[in-house]
Amino acid sequence: MKTAPTVPPPTRATERATVRSFTDAAWQWFDDMDTVPWESWSALPGPSAYLDPRYFRAMAGHGKVQCRIGLLHDADGHCVGGIQMQSVLSESRSPGDHLDVSLGVRLFMGLLQPGGRPFQFRTLVAGQGLGTGEHTFRWAPEVPMKDRVRFTEQAFEDCARTWGIRVWMAKDFGPELDAAIAPHWSRKWQRATFDPLMVTPLDPSWTRLEDWMEALRTKARTKVRSIVNRNADVTLERISNPDRLQELGPALIELYEQVYGRASIVMGGLEAPDFARLARQWGDDFLLVTHHFEGRLVGFHCGLHMAGEADHGGTVEAYYVGFDPELNKECALYQRMLIEFIEWGISCGAARVVMGRTAMEIKSTLGALPVPMATWVHVRLPLAMPFIRWMVRRSPPHPFKPRKAWRAEWLERWAKEGFAVSSSPPPARGR
Repeated sequence: MKTAPTVPPPTRATERATVRSFTDAAWQWFDDMDTVPWESWSALPGPSAYLDPRYFRAMAGHGKVQCRIGLLHDADGHCVGGIQMQSVLSESRSPGDHLDVSLGVRLFMGLLQPGGRPFQFRTLVAGQGLGTGEHTFRWAPEVPMKDRVRFTEQAFEDCARTWGIRVWMAKDFGPELDAAIAPHWSRKWQRATFDPLMVTPLDPSWTRLEDWMEALRTKARTKVRSIVNRNADVTLERISNPDRLQELGPALIELYEQVYGRASIVMGGLEAPDFARLARQWGDDFLLVTHHFEGRLVGFHCGLHMAGEADHGGTVEAYYVGFDPELNKECALYQRMLIEFIEWGISCGAARVVMGRTAMEIKSTLGALPVPMATWVHVRLPLAMPFIRWMVRRSPPHPFKPRKAWRAEWLERWAKEGFAVSSSPPPARGR
């Protein structure tokens, strides 16, 4: 299942005809987003919200996530590939909340985090530190898979020399793409899997939220009505003015920290100016809605809309949320936000709403389906990789069985589109 259009793999005939032209290909790096030749970047297949020039411009100057854009040129000067590399301030708190870690792993993490205190480190990421999905690179169709991996590894070498980061992560790859590139990684890398990405499929012909509800089973529709009733006293306001979002930024971050401050592993994170910057760059394709109860701000949700190509529906990325945890228990703030994302997706004619990795059971009751994602990890420290391989083997994702929210005919349709509709496959723990 693809969460966004991906570059089709080259045929063997194409590989034989073009392999020589990539021998002398080299990366050209851009640290200033205003100097990137975006026309070359955008001409490559594989668009997504997190690979869109608007996103890179909005996140320029971000303190926790620094981004570099690489363009790969062949010997004739043609642009045949693009990649985003990030230096991400990461923080480990309690990975056991998201992984079935063994006693040995828990003891080791206790040594790294005495008294439960988190520790911070920089991670060199090929892909998106603030989101999940296939947002790593863009390739001309004729570039062979082995060369795509080879040049990705070369990108790590280049950026490690610039940033001096020893923890490397290439993320995230869905089943089809991961199967295509997995044989080509060098042996220094370790494949790892975490909780699946939760994606709610939509029919782009739907025009009302009721169309989505009619595709759900009776129990799921009852759940939706219960959420709406519990949330009846909460009022919503969409805010698109960048100046107003600039003023609201600190209050939104305070709500955001009440949710993500409890996360076990944090890569990057939002900063107060982000909302205004996204609004300026994305316009109507950026959504930020505030939630108010008895006159006070109690939550927000924000997302990005990426229009689809001619034969594909678009994608809504549920970017981040924040809310009062205590009021959430009473008023189902989070569940209402998920429904709002779905309604926005329907209004945009989107084919999917990407909801991230967390709260899988809650999302599943509203029709979200799991998409396995693989990550490749390398740590440049003495004896680090044997430990990483040991930890991956002993820390599989939590087992998860999606709820049956869809009526049978719709479940059959989503299965034909490649979704896992019964249960998530057993996680592969790497080679």
